[in-house]
Amino acid sequence: MSTNITEWIYIHNQNNTARFVLGEKGDHMIACLGINPSTAVPNELDNTLKSVKRITDSNGYKGWVMYNVYPLRATNPKNLSDIVDTELHSLNCDIIKRTVKELGITTIWIACGEVIETRQYLGQCLTDIYQKLSPLNLQWKIVNTLTQSGHPRHPLYVKTDSSLSEFDIATYCKNL
Repeated sequence: MSTNITEWIYIHNQNNTARFVLGEKGDHMIACLGINPSTAVPNELDNTLKSVKRITDSNGYKGWVMYNVYPLRATNPKNLSDIVDTELHSLNCDIIKRTVKELGITTIWIACGEVIETRQYLGQCLTDIYQKLSPLNLQWKIVNTLTQSGHPRHPLYVKTDSSLSEFDIATYCKNL
């Protein structure tokens, strides 16, 4: 009998107020990029990460990681500070780039939804991440179509069997 043991990837700050990476290691991995982390930890995924896991499984990936445009934990993004913590943001960008390379990730699924409009600095944070990752020549994807406002859909608001499609992240960042 074989047992399926999950190898978790979990990077957070010392007091766990910021989460940089959460996911399950696998042979063929995808990264999902949301806005900010909530309460999820290994073995206790929130509804968003349960959706991410189901959608990545449905699309043939064997592992996934969740990154966020801004790593500060907040159950409601409206509770984020009005001012960006540049040191925290810089650390987030560095950790994302390092782990994308270490894990051999070639595809980033962007899933920010309308929440990207919650704070003025979130669009710039996403642009910074994109610029940091652009030398890696990654594939950028979305699920289904863009929202009415032109943003990639959040994982909670799409069907489990939704497929991923190519996304022009460069143009999206220019228009943020």
